[in-house]
Amino acid sequence: MLLPALVLAAASPSCRTLVRESFRSPKVRVTDVALVSNPLADPRRPWEFLLSLEVNNRNDYPLRVAYVAYSATLGRETVADGEHNDDIRIDASGLTVVQVPLSIRPESMEAALRQVLSGRAVSYEFNGSVGLRTPVIGVVRIPFSKTGGFDPLEVLKRKGFGVN
Repeated sequence: MLLPALVLAAASPSCRTLVRESFRSPKVRVTDVALVSNPLADPRRPWEFLLSLEVNNRNDYPLRVAYVAYSATLGRETVADGEHNDDIRIDASGLTVVQVPLSIRPESMEAALRQVLSGRAVSYEFNGSVGLRTPVIGVVRIPFSKTGGFDPLEVLKRKGFGVN
């Protein structure tokens, strides 16, 4: 009885290593950030957005998202951070879009807007990670990040607001 238990115990770490070596880490990228609430209705309430993440599962088997953790920075001000704990299925060998709610604190946004008004260029950054449940390995953390910048006056011009 003890011999089979010892064989299984010895085989477990080597199986785990074999699975870890054959696991292909999915690629995660931010594809969209959409405003879903009206900040003008109640300026003191958090502003609700929907963050879309495209997950490319390069494995022959489906995966499950255990959590998504994130932070959003505008200029030098962190305007949102949090964690979303929903079990989401990622199809095998393909792309799946995962949507995560994002809540921005107005008081942080006010500080960020002051930075926007003081300069023409505004930088932004979304950082985070997706925790994936995998066979044998358990939860694997996959980081994602998107950085960029924009000119607020150019955005207003494109939206049809005449700004000189």
